[in-house]
Amino acid sequence: MNKPPPPTNHNSIVSTDDLLTMAWGRWPEILADAGIPAGALSDRRGRPCPSCGGIDRFALMKDFAERGSVICRHCFNAGTEPRPGDGLATLRWWLGATVAEAAQWLASWLGVGPGDAKASRRPIERRLVIPGRADDCERFRLMAEVCRRNMRPEWLQRAADLLGLPPKSLARLDCGWSVSDRATAWPMRDATGSVIGIRLRCPKTSKKWAVNGSRAGLFIPDLSCIAGRLFVCEGPTDTAALLSIGLDAVGVPSAGGAADLLAKLVRDRAPTEVIVMADADGPGRDGAERLAEALLPMRPVRVVSPPNGVKDARDWIGQGVDRAIVLGAVLAAPVRCVKVRRATR
Repeated sequence: MNKPPPPTNHNSIVSTDDLLTMAWGRWPEILADAGIPAGALSDRRGRPCPSCGGIDRFALMKDFAERGSVICRHCFNAGTEPRPGDGLATLRWWLGATVAEAAQWLASWLGVGPGDAKASRRPIERRLVIPGRADDCERFRLMAEVCRRNMRPEWLQRAADLLGLPPKSLARLDCGWSVSDRATAWPMRDATGSVIGIRLRCPKTSKKWAVNGSRAGLFIPDLSCIAGRLFVCEGPTDTAALLSIGLDAVGVPSAGGAADLLAKLVRDRAPTEVIVMADADGPGRDGAERLAEALLPMRPVRVVSPPNGVKDARDWIGQGVDRAIVLGAVLAAPVRCVKVRRATR
């Protein structure tokens, strides 16, 4: 098929139909430059998906070279948005881009638009094959690693801005990006630090859910940091908020949740005392009391609630409080500990 010569005026408007016409037959090269591993584009047999890592889920369509059509039975299919159809849809899926962003990338690659498409290729050097359910810890560890690699610095900054937090505190919790879910991904860990599940959070709606098969676990930045006073709060974003003001913190998955994992962590790491930060609502206060009760046999505990009108730790810190103010509230809270009376004869 003869192709029309590309326009030379970068300021002229090129339609998506024109872009697809100019890209006809060149999709293996285009998508390889977008960052899809060349091995995944070599033939039509099923193989691990280069995006979600699912085994034997990814395949090229019959007209792949001409139209750029691919499919993944898990993360890029008739029920996803975008869904397969042509190379522009494939770019949207792979780059996590809008129609306009994918078209701009393609125009740049074809030389009919500004910018350097190859400089904005997806920043992942290689993909990891994620095993099936037989080894959940390894599966979730690799899934969390893929999501972490997917998270571009500018996306991390955007997620941090939406939460009102510095990106560094999100990165300490290994916050990643799930391309198929278009959501931030937060690893949940057991008391030893092994990944046992992944919490997902939509950056626009704040909707929360978990990857299928996940176990509810802790949000832990670094086990080595747990030595002195340890703060415990609900969810990854409150944990990130406390980290942002220089406090050692871990998060539980829900109000009062994962008490057994938290108790083992405290027993193993032996902080000097544990500060349970309670959300302002009824379930938050009740959950904080349950956690305090579970930890009392091991370490001294204080329960701290934010001031009236403040929802949670992230809301409190978002209002400008610093480490000194939070520590002042801690010292004002009574210490709870188990007292054993000495036997008398």
